[in-house]
Amino acid sequence: MSTLNPRIYLLALGTFTVGTEGYVIAGVLPAVARDMHTSVAVCGQLVTIFAVAYALGGPPLIRLFHDVPPKRLLIGAAVFFAAANLLAALAPDVAVLITARILAAAGAALFLAPAAAAAAALTAPALLPRAISVTATGNALALTAGAPIGTMIGSTFGWRISFLFVTGLAILSAVLLGAFLPEVPVSRAPAGGRLTLLGHRAVQRALATTFGLFLASYTVYTYLSSVMKAATGAGSAGVAALMVVFGAGGLIGGRVIGHLIARYALAPVLRLALLTVAVMIALVALLTGIHAHTAVGTAVAFPIMLIFGAAWWSGGISQQTRLVTLAPDQRSPALGLHFSAQFLGVAMAGAVGGIALATSGPIAVPIVGGAIAIAAIATVEHIPTRPPQGQDRLNGDRQPAAG
Repeated sequence: MSTLNPRIYLLALGTFTVGTEGYVIAGVLPAVARDMHTSVAVCGQLVTIFAVAYALGGPPLIRLFHDVPPKRLLIGAAVFFAAANLLAALAPDVAVLITARILAAAGAALFLAPAAAAAAALTAPALLPRAISVTATGNALALTAGAPIGTMIGSTFGWRISFLFVTGLAILSAVLLGAFLPEVPVSRAPAGGRLTLLGHRAVQRALATTFGLFLASYTVYTYLSSVMKAATGAGSAGVAALMVVFGAGGLIGGRVIGHLIARYALAPVLRLALLTVAVMIALVALLTGIHAHTAVGTAVAFPIMLIFGAAWWSGGISQQTRLVTLAPDQRSPALGLHFSAQFLGVAMAGAVGGIALATSGPIAVPIVGGAIAIAAIATVEHIPTRPPQGQDRLNGDRQPAAG
C-alpha cells in the first residue's frame, strides 16, 4: 500500500508561512494605523491590495517562471516572500507597506500553486487528494495557530516584529526545502496553456465554484465581529475564540476530506461541502435574527463555526483536486487560476459584505453569503477521476481551433 511522501509536509510549512502572513495582518491593523498616522479603514485595504495583486498577477507570474525547476522556484519564492515581509517590517510609511504587500502577493503566488502542484507530482494518483490536503492544511493551521501567535507577538513587541516573525518562517521554509525536498518532475505541457485552460468550459465552471465558495465564506468571515456581536453579544475575545474554532474546523476538514475524495466521487462530495457551508451560514443568520444573547446562543455558535470551517476548507481542497484532475499536465497553471479565483473572491467579499452591512445591518451579511454558497452549487458538474478520452487538448497537447 502506497504511503504519502513525508517531504510533502515541508510544502505545508511554506503554506503555513504564507497563510500566517495573510491572517496576522488583521490582528495588528490598529497598531499599524496608529504608527502610520492613518485610519484602520485605510490600513484595512492592505488585505484587499494583497488579494487583488495575487488574483491579477498570479497566473502571469506562474507562466513567466514556468521553465524554472519546481524546487528552485519554491525556494526562490520563499526567499522573495521573506524579503517582502522584511520590507514591511521596515516600512516607514503606508506607501512602502503597500509595496511590500504587493511583493508579498507575488511571492505567495509563486509558492502556493507550485507547492500544491509539487505535492501532486510527488504522490501516487490514489493519494492525490491527501497530498493536496496536506499542503492546504498548512494554511488552516496558520489560521488556528500562526495568526494568534503572530498577533500575540505584535501586541507584545510591536507590529513590525510580527512581520519579522513571518520573515523568519519564510527563511526557515527556504532552508528546509533546499535541504530536504527532492527534485520535482517538470510538467511536460507548454507554458502558453493558461489561456487554453480558460477556454474550456469545465475549467471555467471549476473557477466559478472556487470564486463562489470563497466569496460566500469571506463575506461572512470578514465581518464576523459585527455579525457575532449582533447574534450572540460576543466581544472581541469571543470573536477571536470563534475564529480559532473556525480554523480548527479547517484542520479537521483538511484531515478528513482527502480520505472522502479517495473513496467517493468528487462532485457529490463538493456539493455536500457547499451545501454545508450554506446551511451553517443560514444558522448564523438565524442566530443574528433572533439576537441569541444567551449562554445557549453563544454555545451554539461554536459548533456552527467549527462545521463551517471544516466544510469551507473541504470545499477548497476538493476544488484543487478538481482542477488538478482536469489538467494533470498543467498543474501549476491550473492551480494558479484556482488561487486567483480564490483571492478575487476574498477581495470582492469585503465590498459585498460591507454593502450588505451598511444597507441592511448584520443579518444581511450571512443572508447574502448563504445565497452565494447555494448559487455556487449549480457550478459543480460531474468530475471524472481522470481526463476523458480526447481531453488531451485540455493539457496543452492540442490547441483549440481559432474562432
